[in-house]
Amino acid sequence: MCTEQFSNFTYIKEIDLESLGDKFNMSYRLKLLLEEALQLSDYGEAIQHIAFSPVIGEVFSPESRYDPSRKKLTLEFFMDPEHAVSCTESEFFYAMLHAFLQAMEDSRLPDGFDFEAFKEDLEELQFEQLQQAA
Repeated sequence: MCTEQFSNFTYIKEIDLESLGDKFNMSYRLKLLLEEALQLSDYGEAIQHIAFSPVIGEVFSPESRYDPSRKKLTLEFFMDPEHAVSCTESEFFYAMLHAFLQAMEDSRLPDGFDFEAFKEDLEELQFEQLQQAA
């Protein structure tokens, strides 16, 4: 069983990493914020770990899956590479949160997970909190 509640990895292709600037490690900073701000047990016992991966560029088709034996939800979600480069850090943060939630909505979430409460709490997160958690 995982001891962390959240983990992350970002897949990037077809764009220069330098053009992303500080947005390059945004998913890691989001992981830190989620670890600090949320307790997955508040939303039920069905999910005890969420691994999320933004896919920026044509790397592969994002897939999401739930492993009931490990109570682990793995989310991969596409983010537009042009937008990733051109947007501000704040805009990128909210785009990543939106894509994260959309991937959850598109997944077959297990019974016993209060997605509506989780979504509400995620939508309340602010970019300024990310700056403090990182």
